[in-house]
Amino acid sequence: MVTIGRCLTEDIADVIAFVETHWKSGHVFTTHRALLEWQHALPDRPGEYSIAIARRTADRAVLGILGYIPTHRFDRSLAANNTVWLALWRVRDDADTAGLGLRLLTYVTDSEPHVTIGVVGFQAAVRPIYRALGFTVGELRHYAMPNPDVDRFELATFSTRTAPASEGRLTATPVDATQFAALVRGLDIGARHAQQPEKTTAFVLERYLRHPFYRYRCDIIERDRAAIGLLVTRVATHAGRSVLRIIDYVGPEDAVPDLGPIVQAGMRRTGAEYADVYNWGIDPALFRQAGFSAVDLDGPDIVPDHFEPFEARNISIRFAVKASGPIVLFRGDGDQDRPNWIPA
Repeated sequence: MVTIGRCLTEDIADVIAFVETHWKSGHVFTTHRALLEWQHALPDRPGEYSIAIARRTADRAVLGILGYIPTHRFDRSLAANNTVWLALWRVRDDADTAGLGLRLLTYVTDSEPHVTIGVVGFQAAVRPIYRALGFTVGELRHYAMPNPDVDRFELATFSTRTAPASEGRLTATPVDATQFAALVRGLDIGARHAQQPEKTTAFVLERYLRHPFYRYRCDIIERDRAAIGLLVTRVATHAGRSVLRIIDYVGPEDAVPDLGPIVQAGMRRTGAEYADVYNWGIDPALFRQAGFSAVDLDGPDIVPDHFEPFEARNISIRFAVKASGPIVLFRGDGDQDRPNWIPA
């Protein structure tokens, strides 16, 4: 017999041991407890974690876990429009309990109120399962923009270069956590109200600017001196070279073509070889107008995604979502953009 419940403080050591033994030895959650606490400890429910845990009744052995990230964890006002991002879904090979993985999913969907549920990043082998469960399944589109000032690329290859974006109508003002509340006051991210996952300025503050390990930059995007959105970026490095990664954009889609000069300025500021962005839900033509080119997974160019550790290859980021409205996804959704290792 198996019981399924929410992970509590007294369960967390067993969850960490399960990840080490049955998921991946040396996983960042097993070596840096603080990251696990930040991502899965529920701020509004002390002593509880956003992890479903299945135990065998006879000996209390952990047979499976399903971690998830509710977006209301970053802003309580999102409770009525909560998105649940699935992560760390694993059942022991010797569990000997048919359908245990689906029972874990049912527990999460029944116990965590939501309007959207999904996952960003999973193995191709489980795609049929998500389709059978009624999820919309696809792959994020990957776009890249080489720095026009760089003559020799060491991290990526570009057989052709798009014309740099012309001067745009937008300006960008960086904002840190201490200034954020005052500077974004009055900013209505109205476009997100009709899209999933819904995001707010408070969500951006907690998810990105208050991340305990990654250092994100957030820019307030203005058009005609009026704040219209937020752009979140992060610099990734390898062997002394850097890349500017667009992690999230919360703003009107018609402004995307004018983001090109802002991205170019960011590359020059950081010395990045190129900038890249993963997205689903925004017209690809808008990224092309900004100066981005689509990365062909099987094409001649290599634009790496993995930096921890670095792997010089193209990858596919698959997603599966059940949503109450149109979906707009970026790399920052789910747990795709989290550290895989943390230096001592």
